[in-house]
Amino acid sequence: MVIRLDPVFEAFLHYARMIGVVDLAIVIVNYNVSDLLRRCLTAVFASNDDLEFVVCVVDNCSSDDSVSMVQSEFPEAFLIANETNVGYPAANNQGLRRLGIEAENGSEQPTYGLLLNPDTEVPPDAFSKLIDFLDGHLDVGVVGPKLVMLDGTLELACRRAFPSPEVSFYRMSGQPQSSAHQG
Repeated sequence: MVIRLDPVFEAFLHYARMIGVVDLAIVIVNYNVSDLLRRCLTAVFASNDDLEFVVCVVDNCSSDDSVSMVQSEFPEAFLIANETNVGYPAANNQGLRRLGIEAENGSEQPTYGLLLNPDTEVPPDAFSKLIDFLDGHLDVGVVGPKLVMLDGTLELACRRAFPSPEVSFYRMSGQPQSSAHQG
């Protein structure tokens, strides 16, 4: 495993954690989707949110140019380049640990963690809306934001009903459900 560290950025991250200003730690696990990852990171770093966030890309042994692209185009991102594909969950854990989610001193932990897929392009205000929601709902531990396609339509994979025989029937038969049955 190769971890690229910029000493200046590393010092900033340590200082920011100590004074509690890292609002959001973003982990992106990548495998052979360099072009999608570039678009994702461009959108992330174009965020106009007034918050401090850090990004760690964990590459799962891609054979494309993902690692070199991140190194050359996004030096502000931490990069973990795995020598083998360790899988999605393990790679997320590597990134979360790298960004301090499991820090022994709780005051050095980022306030929130975000697992972001590399095929995601976030709107400029997405992170501030996410943080505002979480800050306003302290009883919430996990958030799954609404997913929309580039044309603005709802990504139907994000809308799932609670599994039941009735829901299965409608899904398998292709018949439309009334809104009362959509869960």
